[in-house]
Amino acid sequence: MTKKVKITPSVAEQALIRLMRVGDRLWRKSDERFSQWGLTDNHYNVLRILNGASDPISQAEIGRKMLSSRANVTKLVDLLEQRKFVKRLACSDRRVNLVELTDEGAKFIEETLPMVIGMANEEMKPLTRDEQKTLFVLLGKLLEE
Repeated sequence: MTKKVKITPSVAEQALIRLMRVGDRLWRKSDERFSQWGLTDNHYNVLRILNGASDPISQAEIGRKMLSSRANVTKLVDLLEQRKFVKRLACSDRRVNLVELTDEGAKFIEETLPMVIGMANEEMKPLTRDEQKTLFVLLGKLLEE
């Protein structure tokens, strides 16, 4: 018989496992949500980043601001450009691609934002507003490096 190791999980490990399970569930739901528009959550993230930028920004800067480090910004921008949601601009440094949101991209955000926010509100519904704020602060602490 194979020897079994008795594992007494720590509270930290249990919390981390639960956080990863919640994160995984939210990523799956997010994928479903954005697939209705032929996009991924990373595509929408690029649109939101560009919407918040005062000027066109480089693809490298988009990558730094992304919620997910798994993203390949070039491929994301390629699809968004095909959909006419973003536009690449010439830059004096030919190694740099500047990207800006188009009017069509802004219109898409405007039309879909109520659904995106509504779905976020639905996911957070089990928590009170104060609990949501507390969770936001606590998760921020985990992100600090």
